[in-house]
Amino acid sequence: MGCKVAGAARIIAVDIYLDKFEKAEAFGATEFVNPKDHSKPIQEVLVEMTGGGVDFALECVGNVTVMVGVQESCLESCKDAWGVCVVVGWTEVGEISLFPQDLLVGRTLKGTYFGGELTM
Repeated sequence: MGCKVAGAARIIAVDIYLDKFEKAEAFGATEFVNPKDHSKPIQEVLVEMTGGGVDFALECVGNVTVMVGVQESCLESCKDAWGVCVVVGWTEVGEISLFPQDLLVGRTLKGTYFGGELTM
């Protein structure tokens, strides 16, 4: 909903559970991608779909593998030079690790707590 209010033209929802897509559409999603439908990592699919990556990506499930993992990375789905990945999902994991080049190319990784509209 926040993406729609902010004026995003494309809002791509990513999930492995098809029953979530209808709800995502009600909140403004314009496209849906199920990682299980693709043989390559989802960040590669998103980069191809968008011609270079997304401007903003929100990780909302609290899965560190989805945040910065090798096979599914919210951060790597962001456009080089200005893409921003915002971690919204809560996790009990104490640390995450990432490849330095994911930041050196100009991407930004941010966290937010209880909405935090100022972090976007």
